[in-house]
Amino acid sequence: MTDFKTAAIFVKRTEPMGEALQLLLSILEKEGVQALLEESTAKHIPGAVGYDLNTLGQKADLIIIIGGDGTTLGIARRMACYHLPMIAINAGRLGFITDFSLKDMHKTLPPLLHGEYSADTRGMLEAKVLRRGKCVFTATAVNDAGITHGRAGSMVEFNVSVDGSPMATQRADGVIVATATGSTAYALAAGGPILHPSLNAMVLVPVAPHTLTNRPIVLPGNCTVEISLIAAKEAAVYCDMQDFFSMQIDDVLRITSIPKSFVLLHPLNHNHYKTLQQKLYWNSMPSAGAEEKQ
Repeated sequence: MTDFKTAAIFVKRTEPMGEALQLLLSILEKEGVQALLEESTAKHIPGAVGYDLNTLGQKADLIIIIGGDGTTLGIARRMACYHLPMIAINAGRLGFITDFSLKDMHKTLPPLLHGEYSADTRGMLEAKVLRRGKCVFTATAVNDAGITHGRAGSMVEFNVSVDGSPMATQRADGVIVATATGSTAYALAAGGPILHPSLNAMVLVPVAPHTLTNRPIVLPGNCTVEISLIAAKEAAVYCDMQDFFSMQIDDVLRITSIPKSFVLLHPLNHNHYKTLQQKLYWNSMPSAGAEEKQ
């Protein structure tokens, strides 16, 4: 573990972030780390210079993000090809991926910059849409990829195969294929299991299936999932609910994993189970006195 010298800086685009950005820049200057602002990030500070993604990928040895999980997902996908470690600072709401808040940045960030961290390697998904055998759409996802019923609001019908073996025919509002990272996002809300982020696995979750016996299933991370659209008034492929592509009947969504796609840096005291306690309120138990009164 060595000190970082140059950091590519990204902040949430949809909210005023000038004050938080100035605080981050002052910390980096004090710690001797050069800051390179991404082009839209630079707009939060009048007169600041911004850099394109390719320049940031070539010059930086670290990515620092101020935002929520959505901001972090988008940047992880856009910057994955540069293989730079990431530090995510929470300026959103839930924050499963982001480790610490803005108010703790001044005390938590400096040790990370000087090599006091634990590295957490996460995989991603590659999604392709095949139309009559030809690839017409390709994208990557940190959390999940899948099919949604679109604005029509009716069910979609699809076949699922894994590594070429037919597995299921389902009618549902949609279907989700999630990484371990994404297992605490949309897949969890749809009734899927939580996967530890170190697992090389993905989970397939039908969304509000017509048949109650259609349940989530955990699959090996190195398998290929193909979802063929049989019937739908309207359907679309999505990746992290940020990239969308309209599907046609007989289109095939092919999903494979991309192992070791990006690295998150956590404080040394980071614990995944503690995160679950804090974010899902698993530590909220009734007191003994409350139980006795019932």
